[in-house]
Amino acid sequence: MRCSSCGAEAAGNFCASCGAPLSKGKRACSRCGSELKAGQAFCSSCGQPAGPRQRKPFSAHLPWVISFVLLAAFALGIAFFVQRQARARIGDDPITGGLPESGSPAGEGAAGMPDIASMSPREAADRLFDRAMREDEEGNEDQASLFANMALQAYGRVPRGQMDLDALFHVGLLHLAIGDAGTAGAMADGLLAEDENHLLGLLLARRAAVASEDPAAAEGYVSRLQAAVAAGELDRAGRPEYQAHRSLIEREAGVAPPAGAVEQQPAPPEEDGTAGGS
Repeated sequence: MRCSSCGAEAAGNFCASCGAPLSKGKRACSRCGSELKAGQAFCSSCGQPAGPRQRKPFSAHLPWVISFVLLAAFALGIAFFVQRQARARIGDDPITGGLPESGSPAGEGAAGMPDIASMSPREAADRLFDRAMREDEEGNEDQASLFANMALQAYGRVPRGQMDLDALFHVGLLHLAIGDAGTAGAMADGLLAEDENHLLGLLLARRAAVASEDPAAAEGYVSRLQAAVAAGELDRAGRPEYQAHRSLIEREAGVAPPAGAVEQQPAPPEEDGTAGGS
């Protein structure tokens, strides 16, 4: 005879494969003894499985496996690129405030490798931002987009109290790097809502307008930027984000010397050519 629970060939009082009772075609719950009807998967009295619990196919677990693998790969990618970029930031040429210094900055071990454990979430996000902006400046669109998305996720893990105006400006530039001019414009509006003459807000708003193909708005923002710089806003106290991006602001406002310009030296005095007296 066949077991009514698992369908295996069976003899005697119980199925040798699943343990279900075979006598008189009736089954009883192994936990509470209640009678189980044919085809019943669970006991209606206590919920105990009526037969051996079927294992789910691997395909049912596949989404979780893929999610875990992707998360692990992202974490490894963050660690790898943070290691490569964990160097001190000086200036902001070409556009980021993040050119690497030569030598062995603080935070690196004797072998020159950065101490990742000593870096804060903000520092890690800034390193990824620097890399994304360098790739963007060099015209490597795919790499810029890759690092920009990684940097945006990194900034998402920075505590809210550490997201100062400089960090918000970085986030706006990252959105521009991935082609999201709308969000970049919204970030600029947030900066300008706090201070209508905020230089980084005007700079970001101008770039967002250019990306949105709105030349009139872009021209208006650059005029406001130039006026604010001329009024001394760049040297305003309490704005460390200005100094972190000073050369960028000066270039955007058109007050920086052109690249490659050589400072003019004063001409030597001319000789009068007169002979000495006799």
